[in-house]
Amino acid sequence: MDKVDKVTGVLTILWIFFLIPPPMGTATSGQGTSQEFQQAPDYLELARKYADAMIEHGRDLYGDVHTPLFAAALSRESLQLGSKDEFGSIQGVRENDRSLGGANPWDHMALYPLLYHLSENSGDPVYAEKAKHALEYFFIHTQSPETGLLAWGDHLYWDFRNNSIGGYHHHEIAGAWPFWDEVYELAPDAAWRFALGLWNHQVADQETGDFSRHAAYSEHGPGKGSDFPRYAGQMMLVWADAWSRPENASRTDRVEMLRAIRVMVNRMERNMEIGATGYLVAHDGADYVWPFSNLELARSVWEAIPLVSRADAQLAMQMKELALRQDKNFFKASHEILQGGGFATTLHSETGEPRVRSMNEPFSSTWSTGYGHGIHAEYGNRVLGRYLQLAEGYPDLAEKYKTFGIAAANKYIAVKPDPEQFVTPRIFSNIIALLLEAYYLTRDRQYLERADFFGRLGISYFLEEGNPLPKASNKHEHYEAKTGGADFMHALCALHHALDGEEYINLYWNRKRSW
Repeated sequence: MDKVDKVTGVLTILWIFFLIPPPMGTATSGQGTSQEFQQAPDYLELARKYADAMIEHGRDLYGDVHTPLFAAALSRESLQLGSKDEFGSIQGVRENDRSLGGANPWDHMALYPLLYHLSENSGDPVYAEKAKHALEYFFIHTQSPETGLLAWGDHLYWDFRNNSIGGYHHHEIAGAWPFWDEVYELAPDAAWRFALGLWNHQVADQETGDFSRHAAYSEHGPGKGSDFPRYAGQMMLVWADAWSRPENASRTDRVEMLRAIRVMVNRMERNMEIGATGYLVAHDGADYVWPFSNLELARSVWEAIPLVSRADAQLAMQMKELALRQDKNFFKASHEILQGGGFATTLHSETGEPRVRSMNEPFSSTWSTGYGHGIHAEYGNRVLGRYLQLAEGYPDLAEKYKTFGIAAANKYIAVKPDPEQFVTPRIFSNIIALLLEAYYLTRDRQYLERADFFGRLGISYFLEEGNPLPKASNKHEHYEAKTGGADFMHALCALHHALDGEEYINLYWNRKRSW
């Protein structure tokens, strides 16, 4: 879904006018306009200064071995690594999900396309070279020789001072990885071992497909019973990608990729029979449903279908039917986004009604996000991602997703956060991304102008006093990729090009993050 960068290829954006007006009278703390700010920011220059700072100060110069990896958290004052004691806790972020003291490419997913783009835009090859060096080093040097899994995701990172794995020692991917083209160019054997490792060491039962999102990194130790749909879809996409690559044609275990997909499709079909409503449950034995986890399954599977269809047409049809069943169930849920409320994000598997469950909220909100819940803009980006997949072959179904996405964008036309509201750069990157997507789809300049407003407001929150690194939140002083600093800077770069009248939007990562 990236449109320009070499990192992510090309996706056609469909320009269609939309007729839903923005909501009226929904401001929480005054509408706010770009005229509140004295000077128009140079968004591209801010993105470049951020990249320069990460290259000069944000790489691994610690311990006995220095590497080209980028630090996931830094003091904005000293530009050095820091600790929890120095940085403090962050609302909505679990401590064992943080990568303090090292690198986690998943948290920096938006940094790499930004670096590639800056080289393309400026003609300076240094930015792309640094991205390549980091990706190559990470895949070659942080991969477990026993399992093929990597020191990344929700619980692992590469510790700079010890030159070894850091974190919780549970491997869990944190979304769909969009840079396989680059990795296969730089480290093809490591990329292949990872795909095979997901099958052999993440999946506990290769007959039934039982797996857990958690698996041991350094030795065989897959879990069972936490077979999340989004994770199943993202693994299937890794396997389909690995199967389809000509450089893997002679791999002796290549046929295992198709087998893995077939087993996982069957697993997800089985899990749709657990609840009385026909929804795909959140995992085996769960009495709740995550509609957006199921939507990510559909998106991932849809992307994987053309990669395997020539090899196994029957499997491709089974995958297509699985994805379309998620679409049908998605619109069966009691979403309130068209009535002024939010997206339904947690349902009861027996009644289909929205529900509270542990840290999961029944509906999306305007500003509040954290582990197990998110904002309208985050989910709006995902429904527009599915719209783009379906627009050509399933226009009626696609239009439903587009309607939801534009309605989510309309939620941000007349609101801004209260000054005391806790917000992170990722919240702003999601809002800017959604508003730009809405602008490109409708050509209504209110969305572009509103994206500009949130760009300027975000700068006032996270980039005050000229520091090139964005704050982890409006309540913190350090930089931490986990809260979306790179995403925000990448969004500012996309905003620059949109305001400049350029016909692309480079916001692929927003639809591929974990939730």
